Amino acid sequence: MLKSFFVFIAFLVAYPHAIAQPEDRDIFNSFIRFAQEKQLATLPHAQRVSLIGQFFLGTPYQGGTLDQNEEEALVINLRALDCVTFVDNVLALTLIEKYDESAWNRFQANLVRVRYRHGKIQDYTSRLHYSTDWLHEMCRIGILRDITPDLQGSPFPNKVNLITATAHKRAVFKRDASLVNKMRIIEDSINNRMRTYIPREEITEETCAHIQGGDILLFTTHVKGLDTAHVGIAIKRDNTIHVLHASSGGKRVMISTETLPEYLGKITSHSGIIIARVN
Repeated sequence: MLKSFFVFIAFLVAYPHAIAQPEDRDIFNSFIRFAQEKQLATLPHAQRVSLIGQFFLGTPYQGGTLDQNEEEALVINLRALDCVTFVDNVLALTLIEKYDESAWNRFQANLVRVRYRHGKIQDYTSRLHYSTDWLHEMCRIGILRDITPDLQGSPFPNKVNLITATAHKRAVFKRDASLVNKMRIIEDSINNRMRTYIPREEITEETCAHIQGGDILLFTTHVKGLDTAHVGIAIKRDNTIHVLHASSGGKRVMISTETLPEYLGKITSHSGIIIARVN
């Protein structure tokens, strides 16, 4: 009992500088009722991802919510999401062990694990900005598994440097110029990794047969200096794969009306996909 008490206190004080609004806690409380009704704690993680993602359907799209503070801090925003914060919030909620009165503190701890390298908030560079770096970290700590190599993915050619290449335009580097070199070292590390992807022309209904509902989809890009331009969640509709995502075009969390191959066919800037599965 004493050990449980101290664990509970640790969760209470772990993130005293977390930034959230009362509306975020209200949404979270609604989610807990949803989780209890759906008995999420009894379901496999992949099934939880699909259901939790659908809990946010209709949530407004908003980009840049993590970059509005001078000091790096845990930002909790369930009111408005972009594609990245949608996926990391869904994963953090999926990893909650018990959907009870302790869940809010566990959610914060999970969000730090999912959003920051080694689960530590240090500065801007400790946040996992590039999606392939994020996937590398999620695989390292056992949350996700990259299944792209299993599907005979092709070598991924992209090299990342967009953040440092545009450092002169970013307020965070104007406040602390030493972070530019730290970010460059991270980019070099990412570029030295062997990665695979499935080119868009190879994504067919046959390919989609290997994708499961709840898989995480990273959409690779032709944009120079970037690895990916979008992330979402695979969801099955009538035995076909669709994309559950926070859409900048649709201005909300939504499920694509198109199948995955059709969706990719519409967006020429996407070069292909990387597929991750929840452990």
